[in-house]
Amino acid sequence: MSVPELKRLSLPRVLAFAGLSIPIAGVGLPVGVYLAPLYANEVGLGLEMTGVLFMLLRFWDIFTDPIMGYLVDRVRTPLGRVRHWIILSVPVLGISTFFVYMPPPGAGAGYFIWWMLIFYVGFTILQTSRAAWVPELAADYDDRSRLFLWPEVISVLAMLFLLAVPAILPLFGIETDRFGQVAVMGWILIIALPLVAALACFFVPDPPLKGEARNVEKFELKPFIAAMRNPMFSKLLTMELLGALAISVTAANYLFVAEYAFGANDAQTSIALMLFFVMAMVALPFWLWLANKTEKRNAYFVAVTMSGVCFMLFIPLAPSGNYSAFLIASLIAGIPFSAPIFLARAMTADIVEQQAAATGENRAGAHYALLTSLNKVGSSLAFGVGYLMVGQLARFRPGQENTDSAIFGLVLIFGLLPAFLYIAAGLIARTYPLTRAVQAETARSLERRVVVTEATGTAEN
Repeated sequence: MSVPELKRLSLPRVLAFAGLSIPIAGVGLPVGVYLAPLYANEVGLGLEMTGVLFMLLRFWDIFTDPIMGYLVDRVRTPLGRVRHWIILSVPVLGISTFFVYMPPPGAGAGYFIWWMLIFYVGFTILQTSRAAWVPELAADYDDRSRLFLWPEVISVLAMLFLLAVPAILPLFGIETDRFGQVAVMGWILIIALPLVAALACFFVPDPPLKGEARNVEKFELKPFIAAMRNPMFSKLLTMELLGALAISVTAANYLFVAEYAFGANDAQTSIALMLFFVMAMVALPFWLWLANKTEKRNAYFVAVTMSGVCFMLFIPLAPSGNYSAFLIASLIAGIPFSAPIFLARAMTADIVEQQAAATGENRAGAHYALLTSLNKVGSSLAFGVGYLMVGQLARFRPGQENTDSAIFGLVLIFGLLPAFLYIAAGLIARTYPLTRAVQAETARSLERRVVVTEATGTAEN
């Protein structure tokens, strides 16, 4: 029961941990921004079919995420609690990345479903184990924000590089189509995956969570249900669902809006995306500062409210068809983009600590499995609902001649739907109850438990 006081990880070790965000980044926005349009248009699955398949496949994670969360909480090896899962993710995610990012022209729905299922399993192994590592590594309330901020910085840098591929290749005299661009992204991820996994496993410790008294012995639904019924965590899950919906709606339609509403070519779209993420990365220290000075919930509220307002800006700009206006709006929208992502995960770590203090069990895997499940449900619904709305309501068709009303309908969905979702998430965040003061009391109760246990053990001896 006695656990030595944790010291903050040095920056090199934090960066070794954060490097795991590089392969995770390849399962994020690049899937929505480049892979979804590739399968819908160039591969030939069609807009509605691609949206429905993405939606249904992400529901697969509703089953795999809780199982993975339990396994992370239950299985211990000589390597520790999470390192062996990081290692296992390398072949699963690496092989599936090859087939997902390099589909043959005319690949059918069966090919897409099979390899995306394996791809998402590898992603679940890596993402759940990495997130469940943080509560063990963080020294205090604000350190959790730091340990999720640096992975977000690395994630943004990785996404920047991946999204810049279409603009970078011509600089080296390489002219290729969308298949070639996406294949280069895939090879970058395949090469990076074993390297970052090795760095994390060699240089990041794997200690027990403070307050952890026993291992999880068997798989039960009750702890997952209890977590979802926790008023604090249920609010956080709802916020995560709304945020994931908002992000994925914009990701899935960003290329279409840039090209059809604002006349951008591939290089211009890549530049806009790069600058979007540059702004997201540059702004991250501000959001960390705001969370440290106030509360995580306050920083989250400000960030998502700003995001909602920013995406509404695209609507009045669309009739001009001006790429410069699109670029400026993208820059402003990038400022708050990453804040809710790292803040929600840091807030989950606070809940994990409180749960461990109450029960003696480390259920970090279960909590992060539920969080990522809701994120994936939101993403899948966004692809399905977003593409169906664009196809059926706006009557927009990529690769074809579209009317002005169809293009404006596309922009309306792109702007209004995420704005509504972001603002709703912000209103929920205002009522989130786990504050700095509550966490401080949890930490004090843990200290009292450690002292009592040590005193009892000494008396017995």
